[in-house]
Amino acid sequence: MKTAKDLIEKWHKVFLTNDLNLLEDIIADDAVFSSPVVFTPLEGKEITIMYLHAAGQSFNMDKFRYTREIHDGMNSVLEFETFIDDVSVNGVDIIKWNQDGKITDFKVMIRPFKAVQKVQQKMVEALESLN
Repeated sequence: MKTAKDLIEKWHKVFLTNDLNLLEDIIADDAVFSSPVVFTPLEGKEITIMYLHAAGQSFNMDKFRYTREIHDGMNSVLEFETFIDDVSVNGVDIIKWNQDGKITDFKVMIRPFKAVQKVQQKMVEALESLN
């Protein structure tokens, strides 16, 4: 049986290639996305993909890097660092996988508060550009 540690390479491949077709293949239909800038969790594959795509546009991917990974069973926690404009962003992606190797829950947490504000601003801009 595969574990999160076995499956995380799927996420890294999406992340490194920015290939949304790959993202389509690893998000479960009933996925839930929790954003640091939206109060309630967002349900469904389509909105999860939309928010992950917007996050990719919002974050400075040239400076984005994962600094630590922790895997336990079907759960992954990936700590990251980046800069958006001149604001240092530190956060974690918390990912839950199902037995089919798809992401069922994706939660993003960010600090410090100034970074949350900057991410919110950039996410609004990115989401508006998608519509």
